[in-house]
Amino acid sequence: MQTLKRRLAPAKRRPAAAKRRRRVSRPKISGRRLLIAAVAAFLLVSVGRSVLPALGIEAPGLPSFGGGGDSPTDAPTTKAPKAPTVDLNGVMVHGGGEPMITLNPGLVRLGSTVTVNGNGFDQGSMVDVYLGPSAAAAQPSGKGKPSKATAAKPVQVGTAKAGKYGIFTVNFAFPSKMTTPVLEVTAQARGSDKVAKAEAAVAQGAGQATLSAVVGKPGDTINLTVKGFSPGEELSVFWGRINGEPSLTLKADEDGSVGKTPIRVGVTAVGTTSLVVVGKTSGAAASAPFQVLRLYPSIKLAPYAVKATQSITFSGAGFAPGERVLVRLNSAGGQPVMAVTTDGAGAFKGAGLTMPYQLKGSQSLVFIGEQSRAATSSGFTILPYTPQARTNAYGGLPGTVVNFYATQFAPNEAVHVYVKTSKGAKGELVSAFRVDKNGTARAVGQYTIPGNTENSVIFELRGQLSGSTATVNFKVDSSGGPVDIPTPKPYVLPKDLEK
Repeated sequence: MQTLKRRLAPAKRRPAAAKRRRRVSRPKISGRRLLIAAVAAFLLVSVGRSVLPALGIEAPGLPSFGGGGDSPTDAPTTKAPKAPTVDLNGVMVHGGGEPMITLNPGLVRLGSTVTVNGNGFDQGSMVDVYLGPSAAAAQPSGKGKPSKATAAKPVQVGTAKAGKYGIFTVNFAFPSKMTTPVLEVTAQARGSDKVAKAEAAVAQGAGQATLSAVVGKPGDTINLTVKGFSPGEELSVFWGRINGEPSLTLKADEDGSVGKTPIRVGVTAVGTTSLVVVGKTSGAAASAPFQVLRLYPSIKLAPYAVKATQSITFSGAGFAPGERVLVRLNSAGGQPVMAVTTDGAGAFKGAGLTMPYQLKGSQSLVFIGEQSRAATSSGFTILPYTPQARTNAYGGLPGTVVNFYATQFAPNEAVHVYVKTSKGAKGELVSAFRVDKNGTARAVGQYTIPGNTENSVIFELRGQLSGSTATVNFKVDSSGGPVDIPTPKPYVLPKDLEK
């Protein structure tokens, strides 16, 4: 009985020992939890550094490339691919089985999207894609240290999972400003020595120009945005051409760009054309399509009817800003009679022309923009002078001395007086005088009615500049017999009264 009790005694003590063992094992369970937490934190950081950039989300602390500042010191360092080992036609190449990436496009425009196509990686592996200076650019030239651009470390731009046959595709946005013309794209598998590289060359001589509008007429104001040129260089802006005098000159900022800048649509052919921007230093060029609308100029004349020596004034609108408008008479070609320059709105006013005596009847003035070739015309009429004249008496006996009164001749012209003793007879010059600036004369000239004159004489007064004529009939009363009046000497025209 006692023996049985002793055998049972240890069994009773077992629960206490078990409790002690459980108390000792509690720290082991706590350490396992800490280990799990550490692993979870590691995975979270990995996801933040790989998945978020691939989705276009920049996580705090991740480096950015091309932002104008120095690269962070914690930027990743990419591996170098294995050296080629096979001699093919004198060139060392890889013998196969190595990963490879290609870029589309390989000649990249700043700010565009680049597609990375990879193959040869392990199926299911996570591949990180980096962008950085090319290996050649990173090598010092032998003088001094590498620049900040070449010393910068690669920056992760995407992550992808290699699928079947180790193929993956990643798209990333290329920087909008760079300090080196050639960059290197690296695809590196995590936890593996598989890595591939490809160079992305920035398109040189191909800047970008953007317009706020694509349709307008010369003189309209639009906004121009430019990028992709050398920092601080002068930019020549042309419309529809790339040489000659530029329409205007701009200056790029330190990033080789020009922000929204108001410019006027230049003078070029109507229809589809291009605005061209050329860098004076880099030779880079950018263009933007533009639809040029037709100009519809107009002219206002005042007055629409004038006489010789009088002036016509005119104003115009709808031409190109700052261009000369050539004015021609009755023709779209030949020598212009004058030129006027438009203001910033393509208009002008206050111009005029004095009409010569040689013009008669209907006339037209033709206006053509020297640069735009925009044309319009306007008609007017040259009115004839219609003078009036009378003598100091309506009639009289032979021997009567006659002088003349005249109005509405051309200003300051000479008037010649001819006499006819009968209708159809040839006129004889018997006197002359000059009218004043108003075309008027009073009690001028002199003529004595001959003694043998019967019935009437006809006086014809001819303006020597205007070509106009005024006629006066003078009635001669019957004298009842011969009148002894000396025959006058022929009239000699003074030189100052020729015209």
